[in-house]
Amino acid sequence: MREGLEVKLCPSPEGEETFMLCRSAARREKEEAMHVRFEQRIEASPEKLTAACEQRWHRAGVLERRFGRLLERNSRAAGLFQVEVKEGAGRAQVVRSELEQWWEWAHLSEGCYLLRSSICDWSASELWEAYVQLTQAEAAFRLHKQDLSLRPIWHQKGCTHVERARAN
Repeated sequence: MREGLEVKLCPSPEGEETFMLCRSAARREKEEAMHVRFEQRIEASPEKLTAACEQRWHRAGVLERRFGRLLERNSRAAGLFQVEVKEGAGRAQVVRSELEQWWEWAHLSEGCYLLRSSICDWSASELWEAYVQLTQAEAAFRLHKQDLSLRPIWHQKGCTHVERARAN
């Protein structure tokens, strides 16, 4: 299609839809950087939580909720980690392990996305052009919606003599 973009058309078995598998080198780099950044955030936090456990006693439920929030904030890499909080020896302990299958799948799927269309008789380039035009139209509508939010929502009406009396 263009430099750094591969597209493959895959018609559905029934012939009612067309799927377009897209692989973008730029998107792959972006998603890989996102995964690495989120992984680093998650890896730094267990050390903080472990240090907090050593300083003071925490219940396992409290630590589980903290890890849940951490994984929620860094959802792009949350699947990489399996976290267990165990209580023992009067303190809660954090046991964390990395799932290698997640990294394998992440590396395979980074930069790939699938588009679906009900148009079956167009070429890959025609479908791609229509997709790009659609995203541009959506971006234009988004810009106009932002302008609408600048307008006043509430219109002021003139105060009656009763409202003026209450204000004083």
